[in-house]
Amino acid sequence: MTRKGTDVRKTIQAPREERGESRTQLAKVLGVMPNDVAAWEMGRAEPGISRMRALTEHFGVRDDEINLKPGQPPTLGEQLRDALKGTQRSL
Repeated sequence: MTRKGTDVRKTIQAPREERGESRTQLAKVLGVMPNDVAAWEMGRAEPGISRMRALTEHFGVRDDEINLKPGQPPTLGEQLRDALKGTQRSL
C-alpha cells in the first residue's frame, strides 16, 4: 500500500532538495509557512490549486506532471521524463 505522501515527496521534496532549497526558502517563494511545505511533503496536507500552479512554475513542470494521488498510474509526462532518463516505472 502506498502512503499518501509518497507522490508528493517525489513532486515537491525531491525537486526542492535537488535545487538545494530549504523548506523555508520554498515557503517564501510560495507565500506560505515552512510548516505548510513540511505537511505537503509528509502527506498530511495537499497544496491548494493556486499553490500547485506556483509549484509547477517554480519547478518548471506542467501541472499534469504532478501526481498527488498515490496508486494512480504515472502521468504521460512522468512516463516520458522517466523514459528519457533511462528509468522504467511500472504502471
